[in-house]
Amino acid sequence: MSNDRPDRPLQMPPASSETKEAFDDFDRFARRGAWERASKALYAIPEAQAARFVDGPDGFIISVARKRRSVLSALSSEGQAAYRLFYDSDAKKLLDQAEGATEQATLERLFSSYFLTSVGDNAADRLGDLYYERGEFDRAADCWLALLRERPDSELPPALTTVKAALALARAGRRSELEALRAEMGERYADEVVTIAGRKAKAGVHLGRIAAESGPAADAGPASSAGGGPAPELAEAVAAAWQVKFAASVTAGMTPVELSQWEATSFSGAVPATAVEGQTLFANYLGHVFAVDLASGKLLWRSASFHNLEQATTQGQSQMIETNRFAILAASGRVWTLGRDVKDPNYQAEFRLACRRAENGDLVWQSSDLSDYAGIDFVGPPLLARDTLFIAGKSSTSTSSMYGGGGQDGQPRQYVLAIRPRDGKLLWKTEVGIFREGERYYWYYGPRETNPQPRLLYRAGSVYVDTHSGILARLDADSGAVDWGYGYETDPSQSQSRFIIIFDEMPQAAPSTACSGPLLLGDLVLIKGLKSDRICAIDPDRMKLAWERPIAKSARLLGVDDATLYLGGPELAALDLKGRSLRWTAPLPGGCHDGRLLVRRDGLWQLTPRGIFEVDPQTGRVRRIFRGQDTGAEGGDLILTDRLLVAISNRTISAYPRRPPGAEKIAREGTGSPRMRGAE
Repeated sequence: MSNDRPDRPLQMPPASSETKEAFDDFDRFARRGAWERASKALYAIPEAQAARFVDGPDGFIISVARKRRSVLSALSSEGQAAYRLFYDSDAKKLLDQAEGATEQATLERLFSSYFLTSVGDNAADRLGDLYYERGEFDRAADCWLALLRERPDSELPPALTTVKAALALARAGRRSELEALRAEMGERYADEVVTIAGRKAKAGVHLGRIAAESGPAADAGPASSAGGGPAPELAEAVAAAWQVKFAASVTAGMTPVELSQWEATSFSGAVPATAVEGQTLFANYLGHVFAVDLASGKLLWRSASFHNLEQATTQGQSQMIETNRFAILAASGRVWTLGRDVKDPNYQAEFRLACRRAENGDLVWQSSDLSDYAGIDFVGPPLLARDTLFIAGKSSTSTSSMYGGGGQDGQPRQYVLAIRPRDGKLLWKTEVGIFREGERYYWYYGPRETNPQPRLLYRAGSVYVDTHSGILARLDADSGAVDWGYGYETDPSQSQSRFIIIFDEMPQAAPSTACSGPLLLGDLVLIKGLKSDRICAIDPDRMKLAWERPIAKSARLLGVDDATLYLGGPELAALDLKGRSLRWTAPLPGGCHDGRLLVRRDGLWQLTPRGIFEVDPQTGRVRRIFRGQDTGAEGGDLILTDRLLVAISNRTISAYPRRPPGAEKIAREGTGSPRMRGAE
C-alpha cells in the first residue's frame, strides 16, 4: 500500500520528490554498473530528509535512512568495492568526529549512510553499545543484527556480536528472534570463547543462559477488565451490592418537554468511561469526573454536579460532540481524564487532558494551562507504560477553518505525544502523518458514524499506534522516533466535510462499530482498522505481514488467545486462528458494536439492553442470561474486580457479587481447605 496514493486519508511524512528521484537514479545507474554516479545520486539526498518516509517492501513505509542502507547493502561485490573506494575517506573522518555531545548523532549518520564502508561496522557496533547503555534494546539489537546479516566481511568477532545481539533481543522481549538467532548462529560459534559483562564462557553457553533467563516480554496494553481468579457466577436473581444512578441525577426535576429533549440527544446514551485502581472506581461522564468506593458504592467525590449537564441540551452544537471520546485512566494515586466542556459553543473545541489526585479529585494539571499543548486536540484513550503517559493528538481545527490546519501546507497533522504523568511535562511529540481530509461528518441528532480514533499499544520498548486511518506506526518509546509504518486498506479520503441532520421521522442508520485497539498474539500485532475490510497480523520485528484475512468492515477486535480471535460488530463472533475460519457467530440484543466485554478462556460476558449474557467461547452458545437491575439501558461496559462484577450503562453503575451468596462457603466446605476463593 503506497504512502503516496492520493486517496489515502493519512500519509506518513513523505520524502521530497527529489529524494524519490534520487533512489530511482541510483537504481538506474547501479543496473548499468555506473557505481560512482549511483553513489552520488544517493548522497545528493539532504540529511534533513533521512527521517522522512518512502515506500518499502510488502506494504511497509520506511525512513529514507533505512531505505538508503537497504539499497547499499544489496549492491553486488563489485558495487560495494567501488562504493568503498569513493566514500571510505569520508566515513573515516566522520568516525574520528564521533565524540562528545555529537557522538550518537554522528554514529547514526554513519550507520545510515556509510554502513558498507570499511569503518561502518565499527560505527554500528559502537552505536549498538550506546543504545544498549541507554536502555534502547530494540535499536541495539537492530545494529548488531545488521552487522551479522549485512556485513559478513567485518573483522569484528562474530561470536561476540552474536551474544550481544542475543542480550539485546532478550531485553527487548523479542523471544522468537532470540531463538532464531540461537539456532542460526549458536552452532557456528558455539565453541568460541567470549567475555561479556565480566563473564568468560563459550558463546554457546552464553546463548543458552540468555535464552533460559529471558522470560516472555513484559507487555503493557490497554488495561484489562477481565480480571483473574474464577469466572463470575451470577445467579438468575441477585440484588446489586450497590448502584449509582447518575442519569437520574441529570433528569431529576425535568419537565416532560425537557426530558424528551434530553432523550433525543446523544448525551442520554453516553456510557461513562471508567477505570479501577485499588478499591476505587473512577468515571468520566461527559467531562464530569467522579469516584466511587467499590466496597460500599459511596460517592467519594465529583468534579461537578451531574444536573449541570441538562444545560448542554439547550445548545444545538452539543449534538455534534462525540461522546465516545471521553476517556479515563487511573494509576499510582493519579487520575487522568480526556474531555471537553460540553457547554462550549464551539462544536470543534479541543479535547483536553487533565490530571487529578485520586484521593480527593483536586486538579494537579491540565493541558489547557500548558503552552506545549496549544493547538493539540487529543484523540483516543491515553496509555501509561514505563512511568510515561502516551496519547495521540491531532492539529486542532478550533482555531482555523473547518477543514483543519497544522502545517505549512494547511493540512492537519496526526501526532503521538509522551508526557510525564505527575506534572504534564512534554517529553516528546512526534508527527506520524498528514491528514488529507478533515473530520468526515458532523452529525446533528440521531445515530452518528464513528470517526477514527487512534489506539495505542506498548510492547518491548516501542509504542504502536493504529491511527484507524490506514496506518499502523511503530515509535521508539524513549525518543519518539518513528521506526516504520504499515499501510493497510481503508476507505478513501473525503474531499470535503459534510453536515448530516437526522430527524425522528427519517430512516435511522445502523449503529456504527467502535474503534478497536491492536492485540498481541505472541510476537505478532493484530490490527483491524475502523474502515478496513481486513484483519492484519504484523510481525513488527521482522517487518513482515504474517497473514491477513478479509472481514466485514463492521467488525472489531475484542480479545485473543492461543487458538481464537474474538470479534465484535453486528454479532459476537470467534475466528479460529489455525485455519482462520469463523468458528461461530452469536447474535446478541443490540449487537456488539461497542462496549467493553469480559473476554476470558472460560467465558465471554457482555452487557446488553436485556441483561448480562454469558457465552461459551467454544461454541458461541448463550449459557445464561443475568437480567440485573438495569434492563432497558443501552448496554455498556463490564469490569471484573476481586469480589464484584461492575456493569456500567448509560444510566447506572451497578455492582453485583462476583459469586452468589454462599458460594464461597460451599466451596470452602467442599474442599476442606482453609483458603478463601483460590486465586482471588
